[in-house]
Amino acid sequence: MVKSNVSKKDEDKKSERLDPGSRGRSKSSDAQEPQGLLGFFKGARQELDKVVWPSRQQLFSESVAVLMIVLAFASFIFLIDQAFSWIAQQIFV
Repeated sequence: MVKSNVSKKDEDKKSERLDPGSRGRSKSSDAQEPQGLLGFFKGARQELDKVVWPSRQQLFSESVAVLMIVLAFASFIFLIDQAFSWIAQQIFV
């Protein structure tokens, strides 16, 4: 029989991890955040301040790349559809 060497510290961490009441809270800040609609908008603003927004040039070039890929796939699907349509006409007409 093998005995486990679980320390008291490890048991405390496990109980903290399993406590659903403490999920999503930061232990470093004890300040009470405002609840409700005001708290939501304040938190949303704080998160948006962390976002790294793309430059105008990067936004433009990546948008063009996406549009080109969409156009390429749409053209490919159109050609495949036309091919199957032609094949169906040859077989069934």
